[in-house]
Amino acid sequence: MGDSLLDIFRREVNRDLAYGALADMDLPVTSDDGGCPVVVALDHERLSVVLGRLRAVGGFANLFVRGEDCVRLASVIGAECAIPDPDDNMTGDDGPGADATVGMFLDYVARRPNGVMLSEAIGRPACARDAHTVEFAGSPL
Repeated sequence: MGDSLLDIFRREVNRDLAYGALADMDLPVTSDDGGCPVVVALDHERLSVVLGRLRAVGGFANLFVRGEDCVRLASVIGAECAIPDPDDNMTGDDGPGADATVGMFLDYVARRPNGVMLSEAIGRPACARDAHTVEFAGSPL
């Protein structure tokens, strides 16, 4: 059985961070122990699934998302680190719908310069911000 598109993308991100187009990039999110947690997703995946991946790495990470024609990076940081205050609060009843995709979410985050408060489904209050396209050497899907 072949590798899934997500597995292929994960390997491409790892390779690019190690010695490819992203090797010289300073990742914006670092953990308390100095590491740079990375979560990958495909833009058509449900946001709720990706929130589970974020929760699995402690709630904060550098989020790489593969779309049809680009790769985007967003920072998911602790709410206490979000300076200035986020532009929108998508927690509780104001959270994204069950069918929301991570691609739709990043489109929204890209239009909010100060970021967006995320659902506490990741285990602690967090803010997603700075969604932007990155140069990427991986192959198109």
